[in-house]
Amino acid sequence: MILVAGDSFTYGEELDDPHHDAWPSLISRFAENIAEPGYSNDAIVKSVVKFVENDTENEISGIIVAWTTPHRIEVNGKHLTPTSHRKYGSICDQVFLDWDEEWAVEKFYTQVLLLDSYLTRYNIPAVFVRTFDVPDCDIGDWVAGSMVEWMADCPKGPGGHPLEQGHKQIADRINEHIGNIGWLS
Repeated sequence: MILVAGDSFTYGEELDDPHHDAWPSLISRFAENIAEPGYSNDAIVKSVVKFVENDTENEISGIIVAWTTPHRIEVNGKHLTPTSHRKYGSICDQVFLDWDEEWAVEKFYTQVLLLDSYLTRYNIPAVFVRTFDVPDCDIGDWVAGSMVEWMADCPKGPGGHPLEQGHKQIADRINEHIGNIGWLS
């Protein structure tokens, strides 16, 4: 089983049938998609660790982590960005009043290193994918490019998420990468 974690782009937000049409299901019928809309990298790391720690039924053959912008953080279970004001109100003004870009990027690198080290400890191969606004990183095995690039010429939903054609193009890029490293037979 391939475990897939990420945010709304991986979940399949704005698709009629995310379970069937989101890119993780186009990679493998044995993919377990634990992505959730709005997830921050904090939540992505926690969801992967929780799944690995609690999984007694499946053998995880690999994990694909679709990292999101480092400018989304988790505060009391809410996943905030500087543009979340209309959803969460004035809490965003306070959280992002003195936002430190350098701190956010360094935190992201720490999250990648933490998760990569954790998965290495358990001998679980991992592939990392950029969703949007994800800085370059030399920790781990990254698919070249980003989801936003791969789906650029495709129709998008009102919220800017990829629709069916975009998910197919994303899946094609990831399939090419995981095929090259021997995950697919």
